[in-house]
Amino acid sequence: MSNTSPALGTPPAAARSLPVTRAASDAPPPVRTGHCQCGRISYQVTGVPDDPHLCSCVHETRISGGPAVLWVGFPLDSLIWTGPGGEPKWYATYPTLRRGFCPDCGSQLVSIADDSDMAMVTGFSLADQNGIEPLGHSFREHAAPWMHITLAPAPAADSRSRYGSGSND
Repeated sequence: MSNTSPALGTPPAAARSLPVTRAASDAPPPVRTGHCQCGRISYQVTGVPDDPHLCSCVHETRISGGPAVLWVGFPLDSLIWTGPGGEPKWYATYPTLRRGFCPDCGSQLVSIADDSDMAMVTGFSLADQNGIEPLGHSFREHAAPWMHITLAPAPAADSRSRYGSGSND
């Protein structure tokens, strides 16, 4: 077999090494931090924000004193309590759902369901709020009648079905 190009009669160019690049899966997952109003309870989560949505269930409106709470999910095993106050105080709003809040300032920080591998953190407790625009609104039927929400556009993989009236963050 010849080592020349049949069309040009010249040897092929030597193969050049391509620059080494990191695959997207090799990139370290993003790290975010958050804290309560007084700063006593701080946390860190790792990963891409998942399931950012508003919730207007009776628990959220009563606890927050507002018409909805913005929740954002991160892997539960990535949640680390970093502040001087350690872990928040916990309150169960359902037998299988507990919420963490600061015992000093009262800020609600996290909601964890017993059977979930996700920790839902309050969106406005995060220091970096990029990429957490709400894609859904659970318990919309319980929202204040004057509340009109424009949600972020749905991602390519449409996940709007999980924002029905059955979610309790």
